[in-house]
Amino acid sequence: MERRSRKRIPGLTGTELKVTAMISMAVDHTAVALVWPAASGNPDLYWLYWLMRAVGRLAFPIYGFLLVQGFLHTSSRKRYLGRLCAFALISEVPYQLALGQPLPPRFATTNVFFTLFAGAACCQIVKFCKSKGRRWAWAAVVPVGAIVLLCEILGTDYGGFGVLCILLPYLFWESKPARIIALGSVMAFLYIVVNNFGGFSSPLWWVGNPAQFWYMAQQTVFALAGVGLVALYNGQPGSKKGKWVFYVFYPAHLLALWLLRAAADLTIFYLEGGFS
Repeated sequence: MERRSRKRIPGLTGTELKVTAMISMAVDHTAVALVWPAASGNPDLYWLYWLMRAVGRLAFPIYGFLLVQGFLHTSSRKRYLGRLCAFALISEVPYQLALGQPLPPRFATTNVFFTLFAGAACCQIVKFCKSKGRRWAWAAVVPVGAIVLLCEILGTDYGGFGVLCILLPYLFWESKPARIIALGSVMAFLYIVVNNFGGFSSPLWWVGNPAQFWYMAQQTVFALAGVGLVALYNGQPGSKKGKWVFYVFYPAHLLALWLLRAAADLTIFYLEGGFS
């Protein structure tokens, strides 16, 4: 259970983990929205882009862990799921605008809130089936499997494996070592195998490709570093102030990045002669 003592315990509080994840995510999205367009005309910026993307790998394992923490301690799981769904819908257009998706924005399910919502829904399904008795526990396999597959097909952020990064720690929640190992195993498999699957004739395309190997290794190390930060959680939630900040920050920072990129593009356009 989460400790409510005011005495500081060594490790990271929930608030500190949230802030770390927010900063990491903002660095990652800044790389895509602002650094990548500049790097395409300046190869010297490539190293900065890839470093920022690697730093961004810290965020998801932390968010996945905190989602389960919130699911277990929320006063209303129905409202909790509702908030996740609402911000998934609110965030999709800012996500597409900031990260350079084809315009005009179209309805999709690509932002990470859809993955978080799907993960929380799977946890709720498992909890409901378990509450009906041991014989019903296995009944969760079909709907949970369908949700994981659907997220993979629809291309939500991190796909079906992102949902597993939430569900597996939930299943092993009673044991801290087990839930950390479960989270770390899925993250490692995602970055080493899934993200590099090149077809059954060449399943791991980083093999024999030094540049791709170091890219894969860099991504994996930072993702596992995020799991390491989760392992440092001290059971204290931290400050209760600004609860909604952590929801609003996601679409707000995406909108800010889009406006910055639009301003930069407009400035370059006029400096190059505009309509003349």
